[in-house]
Amino acid sequence: MSKSLRGGHLNARSRKRKRKEAFGKTENSDEPKAKKDNDVPVVLHDSSTGEATPVIALDCEYVGGGTDGSDDLLARVSIVNQEGKIVYDKYVKPRERVTDFRTSVSGIRPAHIATGLPFDVVQREVAAILKDRTVVGHALNNDFRVLNFHHNRKLTRDTAKCALLRKMANCSGLPSLKKLANAVLGIEIQQGEHDSVIDARVALRLYLAVKKKWENDIKRYRH
Repeated sequence: MSKSLRGGHLNARSRKRKRKEAFGKTENSDEPKAKKDNDVPVVLHDSSTGEATPVIALDCEYVGGGTDGSDDLLARVSIVNQEGKIVYDKYVKPRERVTDFRTSVSGIRPAHIATGLPFDVVQREVAAILKDRTVVGHALNNDFRVLNFHHNRKLTRDTAKCALLRKMANCSGLPSLKKLANAVLGIEIQQGEHDSVIDARVALRLYLAVKKKWENDIKRYRH
């Protein structure tokens, strides 16, 4: 084989190797960068529905009962899946007489109650959805209390009690969902009447913002 021909083969191999190396560099440079922790694809205003997932978020709205309207009565239950899609959103007809609709905060009106489902039906349906799933929410003890429902603590993620979120919000006590939303996510919520679907989605976004470290901390503390 002539020297020039050998050189041609060597040059071809060299060019091929260089193209391969260059392709490898291109692949590496084009790899998707990891999203920031709080860059989560959950849209707050969305009516789309979906199936329950291993992680779901819950929020409830209450009206008032009793002579002074101070008793919390369940009026609406909203559950979204880990993509923020609505799994369950029902109004409830309380077992007791409503003496204060708390509309300015709850967003609940007499018409919602009139067409609501009986408490026992909602309680049963919600329990079936929550069973064996990780439930995210804010001040979940209040929602569970009004639902008269007990959930496995190991499957509960309460954003009000999360030390990571409290630190990010520079709050030593139990912060409101509104404060966490503003401090951690940079969004304003609850400017007027509350919406349990939106509040559930905000709690979900907060959870997703710190999910990796939160779950790692839980595993470390349990071992």
